[in-house]
Amino acid sequence: MKTSHNSNRNQTVLITGASSGIGYASAIHMAKSGFKVFAGVRKETDKENLLHAAPENLTPVILDVTKQETIDRSFATISSLVKNSSFSLINNAGLSLNGPLEILPLRDIENLIHVNVTGLLAVTRTFIPLIRKSCGRLINISSGHGLIAIPDKSVYAASKSAVQAISDSLRLELRPFGVKVSSVVVGKVNTSVLGKILGDRQKMIDQADPETLSLYSTLIEYFDKEVKNIPGIEPIEVAEIISKAIMEAIPAFRETLDQSYLALEETAFVGDGRNDMSVLSIAGLSIAFNPEDQEVADAAQIVIRENDIRTILPHIITGFQK
Repeated sequence: MKTSHNSNRNQTVLITGASSGIGYASAIHMAKSGFKVFAGVRKETDKENLLHAAPENLTPVILDVTKQETIDRSFATISSLVKNSSFSLINNAGLSLNGPLEILPLRDIENLIHVNVTGLLAVTRTFIPLIRKSCGRLINISSGHGLIAIPDKSVYAASKSAVQAISDSLRLELRPFGVKVSSVVVGKVNTSVLGKILGDRQKMIDQADPETLSLYSTLIEYFDKEVKNIPGIEPIEVAEIISKAIMEAIPAFRETLDQSYLALEETAFVGDGRNDMSVLSIAGLSIAFNPEDQEVADAAQIVIRENDIRTILPHIITGFQK
């Protein structure tokens, strides 16, 4: 979608998690497109990096979504500078955590929920007055795992399902004030964060109890192989979708870079176990079907054709990366 720089000049946005990846690309792209951008980062070094790379209408702010005092300071700074313009919030900050639940450290689970869910709610709650008064937009960055939960991704999927639920609820809650709410569903994105994700996963494997780890070896080996080999998209593609969600007169409730997520969610998953057996069998996972399970697995092919899953599954399993 093409918009003029002049039409964007009356738009102010705050992007959380702007030190790298989607947030960084979106901050630079939107500033160059004429938006007045506040970019939330946690470290002074990240703030300096943005200042060197960005046009003058980009202002980095220290904002840690897990620390209310930094959220409050950012709100005070931004609210004092936003004059006669529409203000929109882009909740991009997030963490990834992948692996069988049994071997995930509880502290890592709590940290992810704090960032991906509680932190998103805290920032949104604080900035709603600015969004409401200016009839702005709320954009939440989500994942395919927020639509479809699969093995190895229980914690991350839970957090992104929460993001979808928050988006759906607030879309109606804020509608009387002229506020429009959208979620942006992304899959694998080529950023420096991918290296950290793989490193954290290896650390989880190294620290797990060997006997317990062996029980999940098929699952871990499969997803590790698939994730590493599947190509991703560039962050600028996500930045363009976010800009579209801000500028369209009637934005989509859910913007997605891959319609496969929506197609599978809406037409294939019937909630009676058939989808479970299809995904597991086609994923190549070792499942000991009892006669009843096998009957369900056979029937599943009526609902989801094998070729459809082989096409869609790679996008689903890589939806955890940002």
